Amino acid sequence: MTKKTLTPDEATALFTSATTKGVISPQTSSLITGNLGNLVLAGAAGKDLEAITASDVTLVTVLIDASSSIADRGLEKAVREGQNALLDAFAGAKDRDAVLLACWTFKGTMDVIHSYVPVPDATRLDSKNYRAAGSTALYDTWCSALAANVAYAQRLRDGGTPTRSVVVVVTDGEDVGSKHPAADCARLSRDLLASELFTLALVGVGTDVNFEHVAKSMGIPPGCILWERDATPSGLRRAFQLVSRSAVRASQGKIQPGAAAGFFVP
Repeated sequence: MTKKTLTPDEATALFTSATTKGVISPQTSSLITGNLGNLVLAGAAGKDLEAITASDVTLVTVLIDASSSIADRGLEKAVREGQNALLDAFAGAKDRDAVLLACWTFKGTMDVIHSYVPVPDATRLDSKNYRAAGSTALYDTWCSALAANVAYAQRLRDGGTPTRSVVVVVTDGEDVGSKHPAADCARLSRDLLASELFTLALVGVGTDVNFEHVAKSMGIPPGCILWERDATPSGLRRAFQLVSRSAVRASQGKIQPGAAAGFFVP
């Protein structure tokens, strides 16, 4: 499969288009244009327009905590199994050809495991590409991944393909070490939710942090927060099962995007 990596000028032009179309505000455009590192450009890559045959597309982005506390809790294997089960769920969905998946992991730094690819081409997590260590750059990852999503989604829309986005972050802790404050996350989230093209969700694992407060500070709506207090492999696998089910339903249009979305509502 051919993927096109954007240049900084191309990404900036897409942000300008997203601003013109009302997806983001000029202030948010300035925020994410100033966040255009190589990682954002890599994350904004995706399947070429001419290779997309679906009449509309859902972009599903999963952001997975890979900080040291994941390893300390003995959750690395459960994270890999959970993400791979999500891929299996999409592989069995009837609308899988209309879904493009991206996966990021984060600790003190961020890694794009893969940008937007069809379900069969998604990379499965294993002990080589997912090992937990370091701190939790939650806010930086949120801002970078959403910037990448805005760019690629706008490229598809400008090419005539209606596109909606689902972004889910899975973490067992609060932010440690980000350059961006929570207010930057909230500004970006607010704009994207107002466009009614995006569903934004957070899964918090454990009881060390009040994840409702964390999510609220990032602009994530109450119906899109899942707090799995059982920080064990079984608890994490249960959380991923809910993510999988909700993400598939969202891709089928059964969960409406926007601030009123109930991503985790049965």
